[in-house]
Amino acid sequence: MAVTEEQPRLAEDREQPEFTGATDVMGHHEPLKRVRKVPKYFGWLALFGPGAIYAATAQGSGELVFWPLLIALFGPALIGLILPACALQLPVTIEIGRYTATTGETMFTGFQRINRAFAVLMWIMLFVVYLWFGGYASGAAGGMVALTGFPPGLSEDGQTYFWAYLIIAVFASVIIFGKTIYPIIEKIMIVITAITILGLVIASFHPAVRPFYGQYFGRLFTFRFSIPDNLSTQNLDYLITAIAFAGQGGFGNVLYSYWIRDKGVGLGRFAGRVTSPVTGEPETIPSAGYTFDDTEDNKKEYKGWTRWLWADQAFGTGANTVTLVLTTLLSFALLWPKGAVPSDDNLVSKQAAFFETSWGTVGKLVFFLVATAFLADTWLALVDAVSRMHSDFFTANFKRLQRWGFRNVYYTAFVLLTLVSIITIPFATPGTLLVTVAVLQFFAMMFYIPGLIYMNYYKIPKVYPKWTRPSNIALFFISLSGLVYIVLGVAYLRIRGPALIKPLTSLFS
Repeated sequence: MAVTEEQPRLAEDREQPEFTGATDVMGHHEPLKRVRKVPKYFGWLALFGPGAIYAATAQGSGELVFWPLLIALFGPALIGLILPACALQLPVTIEIGRYTATTGETMFTGFQRINRAFAVLMWIMLFVVYLWFGGYASGAAGGMVALTGFPPGLSEDGQTYFWAYLIIAVFASVIIFGKTIYPIIEKIMIVITAITILGLVIASFHPAVRPFYGQYFGRLFTFRFSIPDNLSTQNLDYLITAIAFAGQGGFGNVLYSYWIRDKGVGLGRFAGRVTSPVTGEPETIPSAGYTFDDTEDNKKEYKGWTRWLWADQAFGTGANTVTLVLTTLLSFALLWPKGAVPSDDNLVSKQAAFFETSWGTVGKLVFFLVATAFLADTWLALVDAVSRMHSDFFTANFKRLQRWGFRNVYYTAFVLLTLVSIITIPFATPGTLLVTVAVLQFFAMMFYIPGLIYMNYYKIPKVYPKWTRPSNIALFFISLSGLVYIVLGVAYLRIRGPALIKPLTSLFS
């Protein structure tokens, strides 16, 4: 049985008493709400979807753009980093999902419970990071320009702006008029993921690619990598971007919290969803989550939900990894030998060789269409989820906005973010925008991973049954991920810090 769009979200335990435990232990936010039974676990296939969205959104940048660019630049040197980079984000996303499945709250509410100052810091980073996500729309527009050459009579820049604004208009209409936002995004993402993986698999069997299997997979599965001879300090931005985007990365991982809550995973079942102000009925979206008692039934269902998290993220990370392996294999075979490196001005033009080699001109056109869809649907997923994160922050900190309603705050944030996308598109190339976002995302992870560990391994077991605490093995892996990001971030700052700070200091000299 699936949690469908029509199924009442708050059907269970409406008359349960308010929680009377030590809710202050959960931190700087309003107390947890009613005690509820842990919802019945329906099985992974009945709840399929969030992992597919994760994979599709991740494929819009690192897998389609930055990793192929790195391999085109450096050949076999960095192939051995691909699988470890993908694996780094799995435990992070699992723990983000665990927090939401356990409490019914989003991860941004978890930031609020850690400390209000910490939540403000995360919001400032979120604000800065997503000032530039219009770059996904302009990156998609580059594919449409190459595909159509339309409208005639305009410069390439003019054509890019036309398509970027058209893409934004179409997807903005989807969010405004779609009855319930999440199911629409889920369906779009699943279709695009399936089409793209199928196309990449077919392209990877081309005779021009097969001679490179031995060297590529030999390095991939033995984790062999080396520092490229032609690695420059400027190229470190691409490297840090690729590592950050081997998966969602940064606040992109936090988006998973919203997707599984809207899907009805665990205690997220009791939270309402964002519905259209035009075609949908409003649903209650509480600011605080719920708790549950220490019973065998609750334990059984809770363990089912935590197993679901592993299955869902195994699918999401696995699909994402397959895509990354295929795009880098094709880049290694078709771009690197020719020195065909994608540029900031058009991130998808060189990758069209993947499909052109297999299917000729038709394949090239198919690739441009798929690349456009990938980058455009990434914009769609981001404008939705970032609007939710802003809404979480403001409704948690301003009671007047909480009374006004989450949906109203969400659509206000959505309109503002759409306008920001429109305004920022002309000011930088898609590559510059996406690199800037990725570097900032990398540093966001350095901050929030320790906070995530603190909530799931220390705070939650003080209020919820002790068996909600994750295992020490899980603690080891998320701690390892956090340590890697911190070490790499510090190393990056030591190398690139002076070059990044100089433009700021010159403003005050």
